[in-house]
Amino acid sequence: MTVQQVTVSILIFCIFFFRCAPGYAASQSPANHQSLHDVYLANTEHELHIYRIYGKEPGKTIMLIGGIQGDEPGGYLTADLYADINLKKGNLIVVPRANFYSILLNQRNGMTGDMNRKFAEQDDAARNMEQEVVTILKRLIGEADCLLNLHEGSGFFNPEWKDDQENPERFGQSIIFDAKSYHSDKRGRSIDLEGLAGLISERVNREVANPRYHFRPNNHNTVADDTRHPEQRKSATYYALTQEGIPAFGIETSKAIRSNTEKVGFQKLVVNAFMDEFGIIPETPGQHIEPVKLNYILVKINDGLPYAVPSGTSLTVASGDEVAVTDIIADNDRGLTADFLEMGSRNDTKLPFRIAQATKIVIRKDAETCGWVDLAVSAGAVAGKITGVSGLSSPPETKRADQQISLNELKAEQLVVDVNGKLVFVQEGEEIEVAKDMMLIIKGIRSNISRLDNDILVNLKGFAPPKAKNDGNDINYPIYPAQDLWVRYSEKKDGIRYPISTTYKDREIGKFWIKIL
Repeated sequence: MTVQQVTVSILIFCIFFFRCAPGYAASQSPANHQSLHDVYLANTEHELHIYRIYGKEPGKTIMLIGGIQGDEPGGYLTADLYADINLKKGNLIVVPRANFYSILLNQRNGMTGDMNRKFAEQDDAARNMEQEVVTILKRLIGEADCLLNLHEGSGFFNPEWKDDQENPERFGQSIIFDAKSYHSDKRGRSIDLEGLAGLISERVNREVANPRYHFRPNNHNTVADDTRHPEQRKSATYYALTQEGIPAFGIETSKAIRSNTEKVGFQKLVVNAFMDEFGIIPETPGQHIEPVKLNYILVKINDGLPYAVPSGTSLTVASGDEVAVTDIIADNDRGLTADFLEMGSRNDTKLPFRIAQATKIVIRKDAETCGWVDLAVSAGAVAGKITGVSGLSSPPETKRADQQISLNELKAEQLVVDVNGKLVFVQEGEEIEVAKDMMLIIKGIRSNISRLDNDILVNLKGFAPPKAKNDGNDINYPIYPAQDLWVRYSEKKDGIRYPISTTYKDREIGKFWIKIL
């Protein structure tokens, strides 16, 4: 299908909006406000949003986790429903997208494996972004009275063998728990997990017409030495039960159910039944809109103000213009990302790119495409000005400076680094100072020939990224200096200054430095 080329009528917006910094509560105290929103690891592919909803009357707290495994949309789409809810009584802690990286890729594992197999690791173990998320989730679990981890499972669980898709080895349409009952020394009480799972299943099944879709209690008996599921001892529910002493369940809808709307409907029935059992009373429901309605994206060119650009538009900029998507405006902004194809990573929102050749900005809701903007490049375009493809008024064609430079004169001029969610620009030959306990991500390089920026390798000496083949390119990998840098590669082997080498076709074209404080 050919993109309709239109001249864009663009309004320059003076936009005032609030965005949470990592770990910053975006509201007042519960006594004055009914919800709190925290954001951690902002502007990364592991961005984590936490929603705390407080009822008008005090009560118990249920924690909902969705998207801990990214190929299970029923879980994170269901959790989305409860992020906007108002409560008369009780509280919710909602984590719709625990593993955003794996959601963007629509796969079970994240950058370092299955996040739901990391809860047995010690908090002082080797740091990575996924372990940081798990540490935050552990702290939240300690605030809750019950944990529901929303999943999708294979087939249909049945304690009796019916067929290949319905048998004891399947997980779908079941409520999974780790023991028939469990005594918590921490809480000084025994928890009847089997009884609670059975009670919830009975309530839900009254509203499910098709018996094949009925929920069943599924005791993995993880606490027993002879369990068939020892891997579950590394899961969030096992941690919640054995370390925090709260009832915890994996809610599994079947992956055999193709409709996300139907899977969300089943998950809602289970969550609502648990809320009722724990005395958590909703006042107004959350909103769930599928598919998302994308209104427009805000595009910033060079140092100008953002332009409002509708999806499906073809835009023309001058070669070398710096373009960034500063925000995505839709009816539901959770899980939205902008991706400059063949540039950056899967989440390029707010990251500036110098455009030297035609590309496309793809807008995704989680792993699904929901909009796009074509970027065309013209030597005749006015730098810093967006123009519709049709009706382009081109001044006499002139070459930009970087088109007149030979490859032998190629030089790296600026390094772009994300330090704890803030972009920092470092000039060639200079250093950036970073505390050893901070996280940094090398986001890219600016050279004097912008069209070659994406072909330049950036290598932090002393760092080995978590990939099978180390090709010497360290862009878009989280780096924790205290644990990830090998001291012998530092300038004086004292662990203070580390070189960052930039190369093009095996020729070094510039050097930068990181100084560890």
